[in-house]
Amino acid sequence: MIIKIRTRIKPTEDREKVIKAVRNIFRDAEILIDEDNILTAEAKSLKILKELIRRQAILDAVRMVLEKGISGNSTRFVLNKQAAYCGVVNFDRDIHGGIEVKVIAEEGENIKAIVKDIAPRTKDGKIVEEEDILESDTSNNLSPMGNKL
Repeated sequence: MIIKIRTRIKPTEDREKVIKAVRNIFRDAEILIDEDNILTAEAKSLKILKELIRRQAILDAVRMVLEKGISGNSTRFVLNKQAAYCGVVNFDRDIHGGIEVKVIAEEGENIKAIVKDIAPRTKDGKIVEEEDILESDTSNNLSPMGNKL
């Protein structure tokens, strides 16, 4: 898996703070800044991102964003820069110049499996396997519409 990161450093922003925002989420990011103040980076680890979304208990919301961003062998999302600076995961629509992130599945990898690893399904706030959800639904004698039989 490859993680590509991109953001513009605005004239009103402190370059070191933007770098810190990226590193707070992607510690292993190899950062480059060009003459137009465009920060690009590449990372390999999602460890901090995964820890933060679990700590913030936002797995379902993250999964929805990641699934919506899937295109081919990758998923794309935008993180809020100020939140990342504070070590918090918050998604942005990129209207304020957020941190664009693209997670790319390499050969032999499956982007849907990567998304599931980042933000697995939950039931009653606990991480579960999809098979467990199906089993508990049938064991509760629920119809496909969710009504008691």
